Amino acid sequence: MNYSNNEDKQELITIQIGNFSNFIGAHFWNIQEENYQYSKREQSQYEIEPEMLFRSNINSETFDKDIKYTPRLLLFDFKSNFGSMNSDGKVLKQTSKNIDNNDILNSGSGGSSVNKIIKQSTGKPIDRENTLIDNSNVDFEYWSDYLNVDYNSRGLISIPDSLLNIGSQVSGSANGLIYDDGFDMFESNYEYVTDIYQDNLRRMIEECDNLSGFQCLIDTDGIWGGVSTSVLSHIQDEYSSKVISTWASTNYNHQIDLGNEESIDERIYNSSKTIQSIAPSSGTGLTDLFIPLSCQRWWSTNKGIMTPLGSSINKSKYQTSAEIAASIDTATLYYRSNYSSQTLSSFVSHLTSSPSRKLCVLSSSFPNRLQEFGFTYSSSKYSREPTFPNQPLYSHPLMNYLSPRIEQPVNLSTSSSNPLTEIISLRGIDIFKSIDHHHDRSELLNNYDKISSLFKIYLSNSYNGHGRSVLNRSIVNIVQPFIMKKNHFPVLSNNKNKNNNNQNENNNINNNSIEENQEIIENPNTILTHLQNTNLIHPFIQYLNQGYKQIVQSKRMKRLTIDQDSFAETIEILNYLSDSYQE
Repeated sequence: MNYSNNEDKQELITIQIGNFSNFIGAHFWNIQEENYQYSKREQSQYEIEPEMLFRSNINSETFDKDIKYTPRLLLFDFKSNFGSMNSDGKVLKQTSKNIDNNDILNSGSGGSSVNKIIKQSTGKPIDRENTLIDNSNVDFEYWSDYLNVDYNSRGLISIPDSLLNIGSQVSGSANGLIYDDGFDMFESNYEYVTDIYQDNLRRMIEECDNLSGFQCLIDTDGIWGGVSTSVLSHIQDEYSSKVISTWASTNYNHQIDLGNEESIDERIYNSSKTIQSIAPSSGTGLTDLFIPLSCQRWWSTNKGIMTPLGSSINKSKYQTSAEIAASIDTATLYYRSNYSSQTLSSFVSHLTSSPSRKLCVLSSSFPNRLQEFGFTYSSSKYSREPTFPNQPLYSHPLMNYLSPRIEQPVNLSTSSSNPLTEIISLRGIDIFKSIDHHHDRSELLNNYDKISSLFKIYLSNSYNGHGRSVLNRSIVNIVQPFIMKKNHFPVLSNNKNKNNNNQNENNNINNNSIEENQEIIENPNTILTHLQNTNLIHPFIQYLNQGYKQIVQSKRMKRLTIDQDSFAETIEILNYLSDSYQE
């Protein structure tokens, strides 16, 4: 692994479309800020390139002391969802002092009175000075409540709240809003919004010296799949040489858990239309890589076993989006590590093996230490040989699938269980066990190579006998631990319940080294993610295919007026994708 020259480093623009994606984005940018502050605080090497995702206000009239860095970001949300963020992109920095003063204060003497009015903030912004407060169980209404960085005003695109009334007026339903509303809005009804975002995007691109592409976080529920289609279509038309990766998310919906038919139908319809329009198939599509994510089934059980993450966090946007954001941060180290010469383009090329297979799945784990997986290793030359888990990584009980409709534990009896391509990313694993983390460059590279070698042995051995050989494999790791302040990031950890402990006994784990019934107290320093191009996504595509047919043919969704050509096009693409990932 070679150290990357900052002068040649790529620049990326991040696009966030939809409220849940902005919850994810707020955590993601907080993590980037902490990554940067950690390196400054520890006086350690920058393992994660900070300037790739940030822009500065440097110009010929700017002095060094006035330099400010903000995310290179284009953000879409309803106007009422911005909370305490003002039009300049700044969030209210709530502290214990101004929390106490959020009232009308009367003061004066001699019969005179002066009323000092302190403006009430929207939402419940966190107290940023009190880092000991644990906000894990707070159900924040706005993503700006816990955002710890400022955004640039040019990147903020607010959607008129008047659109929120469309669904109830037309369908008599509180849900109502669908893919078509978002697409039609951007294509015709709100041209002024379109003009604003396209002009601001052009200015953002002109500021870049080496723009590599766009990383997109989008919602597929409600209008946002349609909005995303319109925005990505414009980017493809105007900037076709740039690479686009898309992380498409759906939030937890309690009505879906209750079996509400309308809510289920809307999600199936919106997801189907989004994939049909955006996900690449046979050389078409508006993105080069599409990774569907959903937290809907994290709390489901299979054979009496709950997913490791589902047993340790609640269903709020604040917690679920934190898990996704931390996983995306680690999963993208492939092109963001300062010790890698890879780019977003090579990231996409590595994962996509053919024009028909550009959908991938993501899983992650937050172990308190890697030994929980069944690894034992040491940097000492007198130590015993390392030991490894017996199960492949993609079926390990401590891995939590963030992509939808994947049953856990994964069935290893199928003929093609192994992924076609994969990227394994790790952070917070330090072979040298340095106390002060002040590694020089040679120590870091030695650590990277050692971990990579260990994982290659484990993957090769555990995948043997479970289908085809992996076409492309990459292992990326950094020593920098995952450390976040408790007041603006929830506690996430793998809960070692009895079910998981029983399975771990079959994976060479030394149970004596793992505390029984350990309580979740702090965020672990280690994150492991697994991106794979795999047939495991096939059940999700089939689920959409069958559900979409039933919805349209039964005419259950009152608002739908789909012509036969549009119906046939969607089914054709879903069939094509289904066949591409068939065993």
